[in-house]
Amino acid sequence: MFARVTTYHADEDADRLLEGFKGTIGPLQLMEGFSHGYFMVDRNTRAAMSMTVWETGDALSASAESAEVRRWQRVEAGGVSIVSVDNYEINLIAAAPGVEPAHRIAEPLEEPGEHML
Repeated sequence: MFARVTTYHADEDADRLLEGFKGTIGPLQLMEGFSHGYFMVDRNTRAAMSMTVWETGDALSASAESAEVRRWQRVEAGGVSIVSVDNYEINLIAAAPGVEPAHRIAEPLEEPGEHML
């Protein structure tokens, strides 16, 4: 598995950035090789982070262009700047006993974007 981690700084209210993240869920669910994603905000510092997890390095690479478009749409909407974008290979997953790590939903939801991971 592979991950793309993007860090942001919200110039204003971090909730506005979180709303932008919500708008990306549906398109992500429809992308080949997408496994799951996390969208995090620190309301005190207005820092934010997205991490999308992909089944293969090829899927991560294939998603790069659309990810770039989505990032710049957030910037153009105002109130946010991109701090960094990094790609990683996931080498180890830790989970509490009896807890299964997040996994891919086999089929896209009937209404992509209506379900938060």
